[in-house]
Amino acid sequence: MNNRQGSERHGHDGLKSTWPIHRREAGLLAIGYLVLVGVWTGIGALITGPLEPSALTRADQRIAQWLVDHRTSTWNHLTVWGSFLAETITKVVVTAVLAIVLVRVWKRYFEPMVLVVSLVIEAAAFIVVTHIVGRGRPDVVRLDNSPVNSSFPSGHVAASMAYIAITVIIFWHTRRRWPRFLSVIVTALIPIIVGVSRMYRGMHYFSDVVGGALLGGAAVLLTVTVLRRSTEGINAVGQPADTSQPEDTARPGHIATPVELNDRGSENEREVPASCQS
Repeated sequence: MNNRQGSERHGHDGLKSTWPIHRREAGLLAIGYLVLVGVWTGIGALITGPLEPSALTRADQRIAQWLVDHRTSTWNHLTVWGSFLAETITKVVVTAVLAIVLVRVWKRYFEPMVLVVSLVIEAAAFIVVTHIVGRGRPDVVRLDNSPVNSSFPSGHVAASMAYIAITVIIFWHTRRRWPRFLSVIVTALIPIIVGVSRMYRGMHYFSDVVGGALLGGAAVLLTVTVLRRSTEGINAVGQPADTSQPEDTARPGHIATPVELNDRGSENEREVPASCQS
């Protein structure tokens, strides 16, 4: 019993040591988050202000009306499921399951935190931006109700786009073509399905969908850039491409093996001057 408890305690401590967010990473993520909020709030202010009577907003309304004019009972049903792909309950459950799987596969926090933090930053930025901008939803008959009566950006699309973090993780860990291809196809199709569904149901303009997609992608880029350069990120997937490395470990994603480290130690011992040896 004592041996098992000791083993469990050691495993917990080992997992805890892989936590990739420290003071520096938290600070950079916070700064990046504020930048995202500022940029998207500015874009929203332009759309609802100087660009309100413009070709952009007129095109938004034409697209929204065209989708309403071409509604059918079949698409009314299918787009319910398309929207459901990025509903809050779906995001919470899918993210929790994927995070647990990633922890069990790699026995560390780095990969699951890349996914979770991307979604947290996206969601937090969306909530603030949509509250500040307050763009009205399309002036058409809507098929859904929402407690948030603001259209820009699309939170559903932003969340679905944030799942490209899974593709980034897969690209880090395999060079096999079919997992890479499959992950790209899936994470590219879901935002398209969600975006079209939300527009079809009268909940968003086309520019809202584009804004949401860019916000989700930016959240992933921010998270990957910061966590990839943490000590835990380097230990997990190797040095970033722009970080100086010893010549023999300059390959992207290369982590020195125990044999390589032992060889270096032997070479260093041979290079010690005889006068310095005892």
